[in-house]
Amino acid sequence: MPRPVVLVAARWADTIGSPDRPGVYATRTVVDAVVRAGGEPVLVWPDSQERAEALVAIADAVLLQGGNDLDLRPFGVPDVHPRETHSPPEQDAADVSIARAAAAVGLPILAICRGMQVLNVVLGGTIHQHFDETTVPHANNAHDVDVAPGTVLEQVMGAGSLSGWSNHHQACNGLPTGLLVSATTPDGCIEAFESVDGKTIAVQWHPEVDAATVPHQQALFDWLVTAARATSSESRTPQPGTSQSG
Repeated sequence: MPRPVVLVAARWADTIGSPDRPGVYATRTVVDAVVRAGGEPVLVWPDSQERAEALVAIADAVLLQGGNDLDLRPFGVPDVHPRETHSPPEQDAADVSIARAAAAVGLPILAICRGMQVLNVVLGGTIHQHFDETTVPHANNAHDVDVAPGTVLEQVMGAGSLSGWSNHHQACNGLPTGLLVSATTPDGCIEAFESVDGKTIAVQWHPEVDAATVPHQQALFDWLVTAARATSSESRTPQPGTSQSG
């Protein structure tokens, strides 16, 4: 049986290879986690919405990686927070176009950290430009998250509290219609959401960091590939309330 094709939105690098030059890449931990799950990771870097839609049309699922902060000015935030670190605009454009195209046709999506925030704003949600750390250290640290009962996330990862490595200062704020909170921390940070149709899971932590040794983290990638196997690349139709352009 062919491996389902999982589009991995590439991450920008200022220098890569030898001699050093700009490039795009996926982390080895992400690639390995998809392969272990039985998927075929394909790195993509679309430079237009049309190319993103064409790529999604031949794929079975999408994975949105973590990375630098999302520039929120195109989404109505007038300024840049001092803590923000941005990649070139091409990075945001590639992530946004892939997220929009995948959501428009109901493709299974796993969104990680920055990817979670990208997907939220693409679907009409809002972002904390800076989420102040209080009782939970979110920057470069492992911490517990509380999984909401009765969610797809609970079915995938298990019930109760689990630990994941986290490194962020932006975070999701308001979720749009069609998304549900599926994990939180005691300080009120939304640590995961999922779509009401069960085709999307987004997490604020980085499950790829320890997926090779922690089964409940690998389970997220297993879920994505299982969902991809059930996806027909020949019979997708746009979902109500979504747009493939704009």
